[in-house]
Amino acid sequence: MPLILSRFLKLFLLAFSLLVTLVCFTACNNQKDSTGADDGVTFSVPLTDASTEYGYDTPVVTEGADSEYDTYIILADDKTTISGDGVTFENGILTVSQGGLYRITGTLTDGKIYVNSSDEAKKVKLLLSGVNISCSYDAPLYIENSPDETVLILEDGSYNSFSDTSREIPTDTTDYATAAIYSKDDLQIEGNGSLTVNGNFGKGIFSKNDIDIHGGIITVTAADDGIRGKDSVEITDGIISIVSAGDGIRTSETSESDKGRIDISGGTVSIESQLDGIQAVSDISITSGSVTVKSGGGSTGSISDSYDSFNRFGGGGFPAGGMYSEDEEDTASAKGIKADETVTVSGGIINVDSSDDSIHAPDVTVSGGELNLRSDDDGIHADELVTVTGGLIAVAYSYEGIEGRNIGIYAGTLIINSSDDGFNAASSDSSSVDYMSGFSLLSFRGNPGGMMDYDSSCNISMSNGTVIINAQGDGVDSNGSVTMTGGRMIVYGPTNSGNGALDYGGSFNISGGTLLAVGSAGMAQSVTGNGVGVLDFRTDGEGDTVYAIADADSNCLIAFTSVKRFESVVFASDRLSSDGSYGFYQGGKVSGYTDKIYGICFDGVYSAGSLAATLS
Repeated sequence: MPLILSRFLKLFLLAFSLLVTLVCFTACNNQKDSTGADDGVTFSVPLTDASTEYGYDTPVVTEGADSEYDTYIILADDKTTISGDGVTFENGILTVSQGGLYRITGTLTDGKIYVNSSDEAKKVKLLLSGVNISCSYDAPLYIENSPDETVLILEDGSYNSFSDTSREIPTDTTDYATAAIYSKDDLQIEGNGSLTVNGNFGKGIFSKNDIDIHGGIITVTAADDGIRGKDSVEITDGIISIVSAGDGIRTSETSESDKGRIDISGGTVSIESQLDGIQAVSDISITSGSVTVKSGGGSTGSISDSYDSFNRFGGGGFPAGGMYSEDEEDTASAKGIKADETVTVSGGIINVDSSDDSIHAPDVTVSGGELNLRSDDDGIHADELVTVTGGLIAVAYSYEGIEGRNIGIYAGTLIINSSDDGFNAASSDSSSVDYMSGFSLLSFRGNPGGMMDYDSSCNISMSNGTVIINAQGDGVDSNGSVTMTGGRMIVYGPTNSGNGALDYGGSFNISGGTLLAVGSAGMAQSVTGNGVGVLDFRTDGEGDTVYAIADADSNCLIAFTSVKRFESVVFASDRLSSDGSYGFYQGGKVSGYTDKIYGICFDGVYSAGSLAATLS
């Protein structure tokens, strides 16, 4: 035999021998006992450095987890195996009866995890590492009792799911699970894995106490509410997506003063709900993160280019119809963000597209963040007080932009598009007051648009910030009075004579800042300047045309491109001099400006225009 062939044969036989040995070794270590369970699943793997020592199939360290898990469970219907204490399995039900950290993996085709622990010393922590459970008769995860709280830890990179079925409501008991994940005690979710919840019977995730979400990629679909924590819901991190036939996120406890809150301080929350997107029976607080809500199918209207790529404010284009009238009775509440006490926004990005009010509460406060709102009703509605001290509020479409008994603007930027009033200070009991109290003919130019709506408890005040309103109804409407001490307010009012850019029942006093109000002349009102000059012009203006107010030395006080035609111009500014000469010009250009926002110039040199109107 040739030498080369002999060597090749020896190498082949050696390789074949090693392969046979390896196969035999592997087979011996994978023999199954009479129950079909794998040998070698009884070990306990430390969490610390597990990803390095044992590979991808072991859990990594997650905040809140112990140094090692107490029990390891492989779900496989009648072949389920358990290594450790505190757990039993019978008839498709995995029962957890004491505190500890349980690593669970595997599938139950028709079963559930049932937590019923009286352990006061240890929390029940379920480390989910690829768990898929469906249940046709109950909640696939049912937490009966857990004295401290039950923690769901979503292992990094894992995919987990719980699904119930659309079944008949039990007639033999009033105590039944109404959600795919159902807890009678506090529930916490954390980690970096995925959790899919299909609540086909009712809710997706429900707790009779608190729900805290600190991480995870959570996807919920529900025939009722997506996530309901009766006492509270807190979200600090995670990516949460909800599609629900009821409310998206909701609380319901009203018997205790400190219950019923929803707090969002991080993470990304996306909700598409047929009813309210986020609804709390007490307070809602959003301090950070991203929240996107589409409720009731979203708004039906559209408006062209609130601001385009040239940073120019635009508007108009409201379609006829598609709006709720104020006296139309709502058949269901489909608000974007709704609280029975307060809504407070201090940060984050909030996008709401709603068929009802985008934000609704007795008191609404915005001190930061970015709010992008579209509504077939009000952008922001407060029964009592709307307070803005910072942030950006952009209402792309609404029936009324901001409504409340009192509206206070002290900082921030507001861009409002509305098919009726931009600002509306009104109350439910305005009709019972003395309409003529505080009425003065000197307050009006033309017909007194606000005389039949006077209510001294309703007021609008502004001391700083920027407000730009594009309204088809009244631009700024107060059943009481309006006070302006600073800031900038630009109002593109109505084109019909039944409304005005400004409409108030008492007075509009300005002692600082800059006001420009253009609109129809039929119901036009002017303002009273306290140490501030006021100019009134009557002229026929056109949309998409440059206009400016300048003094005799061509100094520009304001220049803008009107978004619609107008007949009346009111301009008030603390830059006006009592002995100055001013004109209203059409066309031309502004050069050398340093103060410009949304295409509106507040300084510079004006030139090349034609005189459009003199003082009325």
